[in-house]
Amino acid sequence: MPTLPTARTAAALLAAPLVCMAAACSSTTPGGGGGTPAPVITDGNLGGTCDAKAASAYVGQAISEQVAEQAKAAAGARGVRIIRPGIAVTMDYRAGRLNLELDDAGRIVKASCG
Repeated sequence: MPTLPTARTAAALLAAPLVCMAAACSSTTPGGGGGTPAPVITDGNLGGTCDAKAASAYVGQAISEQVAEQAKAAAGARGVRIIRPGIAVTMDYRAGRLNLELDDAGRIVKASCG
């Protein structure tokens, strides 16, 4: 004969999905509490062109807002996305977007378009 769950077990079973949903909705912020910061995207326009070869001159430089803007201008891109290690990024393709991939030290390791 099956046993009925105790009140404590029932409460735990009901609370578990709520805890998971709350954790999934939480976000990490740059420089905050040990989490990996989200990628930074400026200018969400879909169109345009991008020359990753021109932006590759910035590989090895430490990322900053100024360096990102300079690389974006050099590539002729309409937007720039900063991709930090371990970050999940969308697979959408945007012809006018420059992607700057960083290492753990915050230096640019790769410039690509899309």
